[in-house]
Amino acid sequence: MNPPRPTHLAQVILRDAIEEGDTVIDATAGNGHDTVFLAGCVGEKGRVLAFDPQEKAIRSARSRVDAAGLGCRVDFYQTSHSRMAEHAEAGSISTVMFNLGYLPGDDHAMTTESQETLLALAATQGLLKSGGVLSVVCYPGHPAGAVEAAAVEAWLSSRAAYGWRTAKYGMLGTLQPAPYLLLARKA
Repeated sequence: MNPPRPTHLAQVILRDAIEEGDTVIDATAGNGHDTVFLAGCVGEKGRVLAFDPQEKAIRSARSRVDAAGLGCRVDFYQTSHSRMAEHAEAGSISTVMFNLGYLPGDDHAMTTESQETLLALAATQGLLKSGGVLSVVCYPGHPAGAVEAAAVEAWLSSRAAYGWRTAKYGMLGTLQPAPYLLLARKA
């Protein structure tokens, strides 16, 4: 058995953290895999707020969500994840998922950016309920991803001073930096 990919591990862990009726955020909708996962977890009475600045990503995610029959549970926003606080009330979110990097199958030069991601992470502080969970998959294998991963890890590490519990999960001994998962539970 191989260790699970960080994206799969995030879903395994978050499945138990999300309750039916919750409001959750997919901060990086991409091709919609996490959006479909979250929509399945929140049930008929829950909501998923899905963000991506790329029109192609929103179309792809919406298509995947609609094909799964879950479109009525998801609100899509074609904007940066740094603006999520404009679309959710403080303390109303149980889970926020980030899958950083670039849109698979598209231009690898268009990536999430450290500054926008740090603004989005700062927004999660006010949006998450007490006990809410933040999940971030980082991709340090390309230059922009390495800078972003280091910034995200430093930001999450600093949350311990505020009572947050944080963890890092990833492969060891790889030829190039492997993707990894950062998780945090708000105090």
